[in-house]
Parts: sequence; structure tokens; C-alpha cells
Amino acid sequence: MSIVPDLILVLMTALPFFVALFGLNAILLKPMLAYLESRREATVGARDEAVALQEKAELKLTQWEAALQRANAEVADFRAQRRAEAQAAYAARVAHARSEAEARIGDAVAVIQGEAMLARESIGRESRQIAADMAARALGRELTAVEA
Repeated sequence: MSIVPDLILVLMTALPFFVALFGLNAILLKPMLAYLESRREATVGARDEAVALQEKAELKLTQWEAALQRANAEVADFRAQRRAEAQAAYAARVAHARSEAEARIGDAVAVIQGEAMLARESIGRESRQIAADMAARALGRELTAVEA
């Protein structure tokens, strides 16, 4: 018995193994690896595309928010401008109404003062007349005209 293996026997048993190995490699392993690689590329590609779309969406969102802030600022400016115009118109109306009211009040005061002066004069004449009548009755004779 020899410890050295028979070379022909080893080759004869290894030959079907290597033929099966190359056959399986060509028939099964290469297509399987190609499928797994395409699947990995599709997954990674889809992930990269999703990341790119997410970044694009965030950029658009940032642009929209900036545009919205600009629009809100424009609306606030427009409101402030209109409010200032309305306040100015209100102040003008109030000033005009106030001046008209003061003019009417001035006219009414002048009329009242004129009427008060006429009333004073009338009351003064009447009171002098009443006083003269009372004095004449009290004395029992007519009085001569007394000027006060």
C-alpha cells in the first residue's frame, strides 16, 4: 500500500468536479451575480434618485417659502400704505368737519352775542321805564327824564 495517490485517479475524479464547477458558473452563478448586481444598482440608483428628488423638493420649498415671505411683506407694505392713506383721508375729513363746526359755532356765538346785546339794551330800556313808572307812582307825580 502506497501513500502517494494515483495521479490518474485524482484527475479522473477532479475532472467532473471542475466541469460541473465551470458549468454551474456559466449557467447559474454568472446570471445570478448579474441579476444581483442589477438589482443593487437599481436599488442604489433609486435611492440616489430619491435623495436627489428630496434635495430638489427642499430647494423648491425654500424658494416657495422665500416667495411667500416676499409676498407677505408686499401685502403688509400695501396694507400699511392703504392704512396711512385712510388715516390721512380721515384726518382731512375730521379737520374739514372741525373747521366747519368752528365756523358755525363762531357764527352762532356772534348771533347770540348780538341778540344778547339787543336783549340787554331792551331790558335796560324796559327796566328804566319800569323804574320811572314805579318812582312816579311812589311819589305820586310824573318825573322828569332822568338819564343814568
